[in-house]
Amino acid sequence: MRSKKILIVVMFCLLSLNVSADSEFFEKFKSDYGLLDLDLLNNVGEEATVKNFVYQKDVATFTFEEGVIHLLRYVEGRPTTAIFIGKGNARIEIPSHLERQSLMSVTGDSVVNEDFELCFIRLADDFDLRLKEQFEVKEKELKWKNFTIIKQAQGEFFFKPIVQHLYDNYIQLLRSVYERNADGFFWIDFNRYIFTYDPNRPEEVEVAYEFQVNDYLATPAAVFQKTARRITDDERMSEVSYATTALAKHGDFEMGGADGEKIVNGRAEMKLLVNADSLRFLSTFLHYNLKLDSVYSGGQPVDYTRRKDFRFVGIVLPRYYQKGDTVDLTFWYKGFNYDYSLPWVEDPTPSQHTFAFTTRKGFNYIMPGMGPVTREEGMDHFDVTPDQPYNRFYFQPYATGHDTVGVLSEIGLTVNFLKAKHMTKREDCYIPDDTYRESVMNAFNFMTKRVGNPIGTFGLYVFPDNYVSMPGLVEVPQILCYSDRNIEPMGGLSIYTGLSVANQWFGSLAKPVSSRDFWIIPAAADFLSVMAIQHTTSENYFFNLVNRRDSLYTLHDNDEDRPLGAGDRYSMTLQSNRGVWLFHMLRFLMYDIENRSEKSFNKFLYELTMTCNTTRFANSDLVKLAEKHYGEPLDWFFKQWLFDYRYPQYKVEYKIEDRGGQFYINATVVTEEVDPSFKMPVIMRVKDKNDQSTFLRETIAGVEHSFELGPFETEPKELIFNEFYSVLSKDKVKKK
Repeated sequence: MRSKKILIVVMFCLLSLNVSADSEFFEKFKSDYGLLDLDLLNNVGEEATVKNFVYQKDVATFTFEEGVIHLLRYVEGRPTTAIFIGKGNARIEIPSHLERQSLMSVTGDSVVNEDFELCFIRLADDFDLRLKEQFEVKEKELKWKNFTIIKQAQGEFFFKPIVQHLYDNYIQLLRSVYERNADGFFWIDFNRYIFTYDPNRPEEVEVAYEFQVNDYLATPAAVFQKTARRITDDERMSEVSYATTALAKHGDFEMGGADGEKIVNGRAEMKLLVNADSLRFLSTFLHYNLKLDSVYSGGQPVDYTRRKDFRFVGIVLPRYYQKGDTVDLTFWYKGFNYDYSLPWVEDPTPSQHTFAFTTRKGFNYIMPGMGPVTREEGMDHFDVTPDQPYNRFYFQPYATGHDTVGVLSEIGLTVNFLKAKHMTKREDCYIPDDTYRESVMNAFNFMTKRVGNPIGTFGLYVFPDNYVSMPGLVEVPQILCYSDRNIEPMGGLSIYTGLSVANQWFGSLAKPVSSRDFWIIPAAADFLSVMAIQHTTSENYFFNLVNRRDSLYTLHDNDEDRPLGAGDRYSMTLQSNRGVWLFHMLRFLMYDIENRSEKSFNKFLYELTMTCNTTRFANSDLVKLAEKHYGEPLDWFFKQWLFDYRYPQYKVEYKIEDRGGQFYINATVVTEEVDPSFKMPVIMRVKDKNDQSTFLRETIAGVEHSFELGPFETEPKELIFNEFYSVLSKDKVKKK
């Protein structure tokens, strides 16, 4: 049994649906939606006493050994809720290595094998029919005793639509109820686990876990596609079937507010391609700061639902659309949004964006594709037509009161620094102009040498506020406290300027195939910025690595570490820190020790930049690109560092032997905390008595690995294991 935050449940249950046109169908939809939250006391339903009832749902097998199942909350004559009290077992076999590792990182086990005494089910499949085929079912009210047990357990807590949910579960359940079949919606909460099968999500199966008691959002421990799709290989997990794809988007905005940041009136058009076999219920999203007034399709108002502060907008079309059809939607809204001003769908495929802006005289905006400004009746009007397709399009409004100072970069592009006259020059936090501009230019010049000219740049502006950068716009605050003792050794101001500049290459023009590939964008940008810091001071580069390593170790020790290949369902900090280390290890995997050359890695990084900005890319493309420049297969590398979450711990013992004036190092390495099949090349440095160094690389494989280095003409003094931090590991080195 579990206790939950009852106050939070009550608060969120008070949230009401925002609706538009009330068609006859939608009146029923609203009524049915309300039934899904009906209190169970005095609720007439059905009851069955069961013994060894086995129900298979995709990869999950639920065995209700003995007990009572209550069927409740009827819609369309069929139950949408089931509650079991008795003895049962749940066994879930995760089909992919990546998601097994993800499950293990959250729950401590790679499979689910749980006995339970109580479980809660929400259903729109054939569970009730299968039950009635095998057992006698009688109409009955839920007993007070059982009701009390259920209320105390709060087992439906995680199903209720709350702010943090990506979807409104009531809508997801209802849309499946109206198309009820054996492949329908099934959700079950048992112990601290939640299993969801939703045929209307891109990845239908999810195993979630209440990571800490009294969580009010369960952690998605394993997410994958249904068994029928046969996608289980780690590199193929990005092959997701999305119900719709955005073909084009247009925004028509009247801007206001103190700095022209408020959308006073907004109209957004989105053209969707239907990929599903048939579709009537659309999953769309809009930033929660934007208050939606109405939705139209084909010039007519359509029904929609949106709970307060939800990004999710469920749209009910007047009819079913078939695969290959297009749907035109128009959203009317207003409000503030600092992330993204247009609606979107799950498929991250970039689309053409266009805009028409109307704003008060004197307001200024930075964005690509901006046309000439015309003035009429004291208002400014301009159109925006970017050359490049975007997944997310950002723009920066700013009021008058800025001077523009141009600085010529090494590639001949003028970088325009916007200097705000009204900025308060606080001695402790204001960055002097020369320091600020030098830091930005150092990063920009370094990166253009490494990865070429930025993609889609229409000019380059540096705005002295905020952090959201896009092609042509570098946003980094000029009033910024960064003198903390932990920040200065990592690079100080260069951390902020470097990352903002790096978004010119790894930013909103990048084209990930699915949410599983999003990590590449922040990680590559972060790594590029860390390389820029190394260009100034190499010590700062390695201090960055150690700091990020220690952060990952802390997460790991707290059971909060996760595989990188799981994508954006885990924190941006985790994605960035793990991703930086993956790129760092690739860098030294490709490093030519003999010639002290990084040519292979530099070519890899340049080609990765071009790939991310010009074509759709997935984790599999990153693997292929790395193998191309490494010259050999790297499945063993990515299995560990992209699709696993554990780190090796090396215990090294070595001794130095003199064999007739020639010297050898004999070493034994015991590797712990990873699979016995784990292997990894490790760079080592042998330092002799004259303080001269020899660099070598040895592939450490298996649980125990012995090797010999030499011969050396001069007696070695020390073996430095894992030079350049070539492996993300914990090392204990002992000289015999």
